[in-house]
Amino acid sequence: MTRTQLSSAVFALASLLVCIACPRGAVEPPDGGQATLVIRADVSGTSVATVVINVAAPDIPTTLVFNIPVTNGVASGSITVPAGSNRAITLRAYDAGGVETHEGLATLNVQAGTNATISLTLTPLTGDLPITVTLGSFTVAVTPSLNTLANKATVQLTAAITDWNGNPTSGTVSWATDNPGIAVVNASGLVTAMGAGNTTISATFRGVAGTATVGVTP
Repeated sequence: MTRTQLSSAVFALASLLVCIACPRGAVEPPDGGQATLVIRADVSGTSVATVVINVAAPDIPTTLVFNIPVTNGVASGSITVPAGSNRAITLRAYDAGGVETHEGLATLNVQAGTNATISLTLTPLTGDLPITVTLGSFTVAVTPSLNTLANKATVQLTAAITDWNGNPTSGTVSWATDNPGIAVVNASGLVTAMGAGNTTISATFRGVAGTATVGVTP
């Protein structure tokens, strides 16, 4: 056997041994990418101090856990999860003492990039009000968020839309008032005070709403 033939034989034997040592059936699943979901919930009027989110799926080895803080009566933040089907998302709300007050569950198919917005209701466990949570790829912020007006006075509200990366996004929001007897709003966000009291003005984009509070003095 020549030196060249010997080298070829050694290489072939090494390749065979490597192949024999390969694990059978241990094929890595394809990388489906990541998805970032924006979470928002108005928890004003409840005792909620923080929201805990768990994400589980057959192809997620360890349950993912996220904490969403509450500021000025609003729980907001974002979570990043592996894209894929059957993502079981459990949300639990807790008061400042660590007592669970609300719970809700949704099972989603999550894709990398933009995802449709869904609404999920958290059921109260201790007599609080129900909480509506939105999960999606966009967030809407309305400014100014707190307004005090005299009767018949006006204020111009603006809505800023951002995507899951915090980048400004162009789009048209739909404006609405919770109580037209206190304040009305037109299609461009101009609010007019109508009567004494407090109400909420909403700007909605693709199922996601941002809000502002309007108080009208007598």
